[in-house]
Amino acid sequence: MKRILKIGGVALAVACAASANATIPNLLQGTDGEQCRKWVDSVFNTMSETDRLKQLFMPVVDPTNIAVAKKTLYNHIVNNSVGGILFSGGKARQYTELIDYCQSVAKVPLLFTLDGEWGPAMRLKDVDGFPYNMGLGAIQDPELLYLYGQETARQCRLLGLQVNFAPVLDVNSDPANPVIGKRSFG
Repeated sequence: MKRILKIGGVALAVACAASANATIPNLLQGTDGEQCRKWVDSVFNTMSETDRLKQLFMPVVDPTNIAVAKKTLYNHIVNNSVGGILFSGGKARQYTELIDYCQSVAKVPLLFTLDGEWGPAMRLKDVDGFPYNMGLGAIQDPELLYLYGQETARQCRLLGLQVNFAPVLDVNSDPANPVIGKRSFG
C-alpha cells in the first residue's frame, strides 16, 4: 500500500514542533509554527506540575443525557483539569453541543476523542457507517481504503473529534477470542 492510512488528529504541540523545512500537512498550511510554540509554552509555563499531570487524563463520558453529562464534564474539566474527553454512545448533536460546552468552561483547549473502530457510526446512532474492519481487510483496492479513511476523518472533524482510537494492525490470530473477531483487519 503506497499511502499510509492515518485516522485521527494532529496535536497542536506536534504541529508546532515541525521544522520549517518539513512538508506541512494541508490542515496546517498557513499556521505560524513559532507563534504556536510560544502559545503552547506560555500556557504550559502557567501550569503547576500537578495540573500538567492532570492534562494526561481523558475520562469517558456518556453524552446521551445532556444535563447529567454537563455536570460530569464540568467536574472533570473545572475541578480535575483533565486534558481531554472520550465520548461513548449518543448522537452527533449531543457531541457537538457538549464539545462547545466543554471548550467554554475549559482554561486549556481540550482534546476530544472516540473509540470508533469502524468509524464514528460504531458509537453514534445517526452517522453513516462502514463495513467492519474484517470486511475492509478483504478489500484489494488501496484507493478505496484511502477514501474510506478520508471519509472517517471527515466525519470525526465535523463532529469536533481530534482522535479516533481505531486499530491499525489488529489481526485475529486467536479464533477463540470473541472480542477481536470482526474488529480485526484479517
